[in-house]
Amino acid sequence: MLKMNSITIAEGTEAIMFFNRRSIIISWLLSYMAILLVPVLTGVVIYVKTNQTIVDEINRSNNLILSKIQKDIDTLLVDANQLSIEIALNPHVQELLTLQEPLKSENYFTVYKAFDSLKVFKSSNRWTGYFLYFKALDTIITPEVSNTSQAIYHSLYGANNDGYQNWKRDLDGHFQGDFVKLGNDLAFIRSIPIGRNGTSQGNIVILLDQAKFWIDNAEDYLYNGAAVIIDSNNQVLASTRSLDGPFSVDYNDLSDNSGVLKVQNGNERLVISHISSAVTDWKYVVLIPEHIFWDKLEGIKNATIMSLLICLVVGGGLTYAFVRRNYSPVRGMLRMFQTKKNEDRDGSKRDNEYDYMQRAIQSTLLENKEMGSKLWRQKSITRDHFLEKLFKGRESTTPLQQSMDLHDITFISDNFAVMLIAVDDYNDISPQLVRFAIMNVTEELASQAHQGFAMEMDDFIVCLINFQDREQFEWKRELSGIADKVQRFIESSYQISVTIALSRLHVLTTGISNAYYEALEVMEYQSIYGVRGVMDYSDIEFPSINGEYYYPLEKEQALMNCIKTGNFESSEAIIDEIFNDNLVDRKLSYKLVKCLFVDLAGTMIKTMNGISAMYNSDFLGELNPIDRLLGCQTVSEMKQQLKDVLRSICDSIGQKQVGKRANDILQRVNEMVSAQYNDINLNIASIAEQLNMHPAYVSKLYKDGTGESLLDFIGKYRVDKAKHIMKEQNMNLEAVAQTVGYANVRTFRRVFTKYEGVTPGKYSEAIE
Repeated sequence: MLKMNSITIAEGTEAIMFFNRRSIIISWLLSYMAILLVPVLTGVVIYVKTNQTIVDEINRSNNLILSKIQKDIDTLLVDANQLSIEIALNPHVQELLTLQEPLKSENYFTVYKAFDSLKVFKSSNRWTGYFLYFKALDTIITPEVSNTSQAIYHSLYGANNDGYQNWKRDLDGHFQGDFVKLGNDLAFIRSIPIGRNGTSQGNIVILLDQAKFWIDNAEDYLYNGAAVIIDSNNQVLASTRSLDGPFSVDYNDLSDNSGVLKVQNGNERLVISHISSAVTDWKYVVLIPEHIFWDKLEGIKNATIMSLLICLVVGGGLTYAFVRRNYSPVRGMLRMFQTKKNEDRDGSKRDNEYDYMQRAIQSTLLENKEMGSKLWRQKSITRDHFLEKLFKGRESTTPLQQSMDLHDITFISDNFAVMLIAVDDYNDISPQLVRFAIMNVTEELASQAHQGFAMEMDDFIVCLINFQDREQFEWKRELSGIADKVQRFIESSYQISVTIALSRLHVLTTGISNAYYEALEVMEYQSIYGVRGVMDYSDIEFPSINGEYYYPLEKEQALMNCIKTGNFESSEAIIDEIFNDNLVDRKLSYKLVKCLFVDLAGTMIKTMNGISAMYNSDFLGELNPIDRLLGCQTVSEMKQQLKDVLRSICDSIGQKQVGKRANDILQRVNEMVSAQYNDINLNIASIAEQLNMHPAYVSKLYKDGTGESLLDFIGKYRVDKAKHIMKEQNMNLEAVAQTVGYANVRTFRRVFTKYEGVTPGKYSEAIE
């Protein structure tokens, strides 16, 4: 029973897949049908190409006929034109043109000579004959006979007087080598004498043989069609057979020199090929019924349709058989995946079989990949944790060799050194990417001749290098070489700078922690003194004095005095002297350097507090010197920050002192004007002389400080005093002017009007 259930489930799943619109069976069927379409389309293309080939062949045959007709008829027309010119220039013909009715007896001899001279001109089998018509004599002369026009007409066409009148009217016209329909004949006519426009005394008529226009058996090549010659008047000049009704196409429709077009002629559709004459305006046209083309293609069309039907029937059967056979292994694999994978069977309704199996395979691979990734990360973390213990000298409860075997670590010797790498600036590049690259490159370079283990620890990249047995000078040179290569790679690949610290060589695994702390000490030294690039532990210059720095009281007092006066240059010189005493000569440690700089910042703050009346509390808050110094990483940064703070303080003090001095001068100027306004000698020069300053400097200082010129201030002050006098005392204008410092009334009046807008007299009248 269990087996039957399994079979039922499998068959049900197969049925679901078979009738699923997304099943690969549908794709296969469409693919086979697409392949089946190749011979079908090939047959259609062959049929179309064959059709086009037959059409082109018929058109080519028509073009050959037309080209032959064009060449022959154009030659005929040229010959006819040449013959007419020769006859027109004949002297006997020219003499005959002078005769008039009635003829005299001697004139008949002239006619005879003209008649006899026509026999010398060559005739052609391309025309039926030619003759000369003389209007004045109403006479026609041919190489065989000479008679009246009526007699000649009757001999040619019979006794038809109506036809004769039309024929005679056409014959009396003026022609310059034209082809016209003359009676039932196509004729070439040239009026004589040549060269007279609009008038003529006669015509040379060459009757063309229309039967000679066409090639032999032309009807056999025209496929029951017709060849026609038409002129620009849409007149049919010649045709291989009579046409039913008017010509089916207009002359203007045949605009190109040659071509093919289709037209409807009643109930019949025609294919028309045409070509233009090279010497006249004639068109040579071939008309063929369109059904002629399809009659020739009928057999090909039937064979093509039959082959396509056979291809579809046989191909459809084979397609069904191949799909059934090819689906069998897919069905088996599908059953296997549905049995192995714990997934819903409705997935077959959402996907086709390949998608379903692909999802199952991808799911398994993804699970394996995630598991491997977790194991690798876990292994990497445990390895780094083990190395960190070695670097920091921590003891482990697990024996060393057992831990090394657990993390697949094997040392090739007992010689170890540590390389410590710090990235100065990432330049907007992903830190993770840069660190990953540095670790891989460092470990790879170290492993080329030795063995390397790189990891991240305490914001640094730490690389443990296990050296092969080397002499002392060799390992140091090779360690520096590895560091240089790492530095060049990072700078060239990422355009960022790194600081690299190197330890000395240590023996045994217990010396790894010593090597790490040596490299850490080198990194700290580089950070304090701003040393970039690669540095070895042996390059460190250790402090000669420990526990104190040189900053005596007299230096502090001198610095405070320079700051109070705003003298930045002197203050900077004192700072540089203190720097050289402590950091160049003494080589202080990093902690003592920070203490020294904090002490210097305290000196600045004490100076500022001593002159605090000039400043508010926000100024020191904005400078924030202590935090700025403590945030520095190197001595050069601390020195630069200290100088920046010092410059800000000196600049501020200097500006305050300059402002206070300017205010004192302005106050003295105002006092001088108030006390000496009635002095006629009071001006900018006298005030500057009393201040022991240049007049231009005093004028500019007053303008910058008050916004108005000193001369305007003096004038306004004197006018205000004059207004007060005119209100309080009864004095004339001359006395008022002298009282406020003007030597004459005219100057006083001008200044008063400038500042008040009215004259002193009018002002006095207004206040009275």
